[in-house]
Amino acid sequence: MITIGHMAEKYHMLPSQVEQHATTYDFMITDVLAAYERYKQAKNKTGGTVDPKMYNLSQEQLLAIKNKGKMQ
Repeated sequence: MITIGHMAEKYHMLPSQVEQHATTYDFMITDVLAAYERYKQAKNKTGGTVDPKMYNLSQEQLLAIKNKGKMQ
């Protein structure tokens, strides 16, 4: 429901219009953009640095993810 309200406000539509006309892709893009906005706000609050808790994977875990992607 939050996504529908956000889209309705952004595109000057009623929530019922968004519900009738928006596609799954529209909802996905809106969700990604909202996540990116939250990221930028958090980055600004910390003085331009990213919270290290966002990246709590070890180098071995990152390499395993990378290698798994290569195998596919």
